Amino acid sequence: MMNNKNNFFNKRSVKHGSLSILLIVAVVAIAVIINLFVGMVQDKGIIKKLDLTPNSLYSIGDISKGVVNGLKEDVIIYALFDSATINSIAFSQIKSVADQYGQSKHVTVKYVDPDLSPGLINSIDPTGLKNIQKQDFVVKCLKTKKIKVLTYAQLYNDVTDQTTGQVTSSSFIGEQNFTGAINYVTSEKTPVIYFTQGHKEPTVESDYSSLKTQLEANNYEVKTIDLLTNNKVPADAAILLVVSPQVDLAVAEKQLIKNYIGNGGNVVFLFDSLEANPKLTQFQDLLSNYNVSLDYDKIKENDLNRYLQSPYAVFIDAPQSDIVAQDFTPLLLLNSRSIKVLVNQKDYITVTPLAMTSSTAVGEQIGKSDGKNINGVMDVAVAVDYKGGSAPGKVLVMGNGQFVSDSASQVPYYQNGFNFFTTSLNWMMDKQDDIVINSKSLDPALITISSDAKANTIAILIIVVLPLIIFGFGIFVWLRRRHL
Repeated sequence: MMNNKNNFFNKRSVKHGSLSILLIVAVVAIAVIINLFVGMVQDKGIIKKLDLTPNSLYSIGDISKGVVNGLKEDVIIYALFDSATINSIAFSQIKSVADQYGQSKHVTVKYVDPDLSPGLINSIDPTGLKNIQKQDFVVKCLKTKKIKVLTYAQLYNDVTDQTTGQVTSSSFIGEQNFTGAINYVTSEKTPVIYFTQGHKEPTVESDYSSLKTQLEANNYEVKTIDLLTNNKVPADAAILLVVSPQVDLAVAEKQLIKNYIGNGGNVVFLFDSLEANPKLTQFQDLLSNYNVSLDYDKIKENDLNRYLQSPYAVFIDAPQSDIVAQDFTPLLLLNSRSIKVLVNQKDYITVTPLAMTSSTAVGEQIGKSDGKNINGVMDVAVAVDYKGGSAPGKVLVMGNGQFVSDSASQVPYYQNGFNFFTTSLNWMMDKQDDIVINSKSLDPALITISSDAKANTIAILIIVVLPLIIFGFGIFVWLRRRHL
């Protein structure tokens, strides 16, 4: 009997089986211990969770880390949500990002249900002017008392399917909004950008709300002004922004803007190519003071690789320069006009091209009386340093205003344009060191297969070859173990 037991335990199959069980138990035990250890050290802040998503959706970047680590004032981020929402899967991305701001010694993140703390909103904003609501984020600096309210919707860029009308989130802009809000509330002074009105420009709230949001995220305050009725440029104007005018300036407005630039002001002109082809005589006369002129054309690209769907939706070169410190090539612009740099050189004027077409582009004249088409490389955006007044002024002129509109924000290809524009404004404000925080795409990373043959090969490998290899390996192991 004893011999039978010994023979049983001495069998190779029993030995190997016992070894397998021991190895399985050991691996499970090690996994449990590692998980307990990792959980413990994460709770104590010794190590952090790893974000393995392609676009680092659950993390903040080095720019934001630099901002919060350089803070000297204390900031509180209030998340006004109930506990069920805070702990939901849908909220996990935002919570993960917000918590990383809270790792700074000067930033505190508080998750509070306003229904359970009825006096909280009033204590945050006693005046009630900010209209804080449940499911808002509120960023507040304890020293300046400045407040920035971020709605949940402001943390995502939404895209509307033109066929179905369905609205989906295409990118996450929470990081740039949180970082911008922190910059805003901790700054003693916030530069104001005035959008002009009175020239049939699109409205800010209905046509340029996405641009307004991005400007506010980069620590600008946005207002509107009608120069003809106000008779002056406000003293707090850091930048005057003229977007897509369809009628000309009045002579009085032209003089106001000229005086503003001469006194050290900054002005941005964004001109679209207009089918009605109005002659912007006063604008032309104003721009000539800065060695710049408008062409009355519409840019068309003849290279199939340099336009998107329409030859008038052109990919423009916007290389890195002393003014724009990042390379934004390609820059997609639809229905643009070219900008002409005048030849009369003046020592107190420096004109720098920022964006230009390829040599295969053509500037098609809209009116028959406007002359011949323009062939070859054309400037689409130029920057002007003007030192002919009492203080240095700056002018930015672009032959497109649609690229930063709300309709453009619905197309991922146009995101480069928003960032190019914001970076150009940073040059105007002598903030070239500021780097724009890009949005993070929510679209899954896809592998593009260039041909049907490659697609079929990959399908055969995955569906047929790989399963056969696994099956064959399994048969081989089974046969080996059968003879043990």
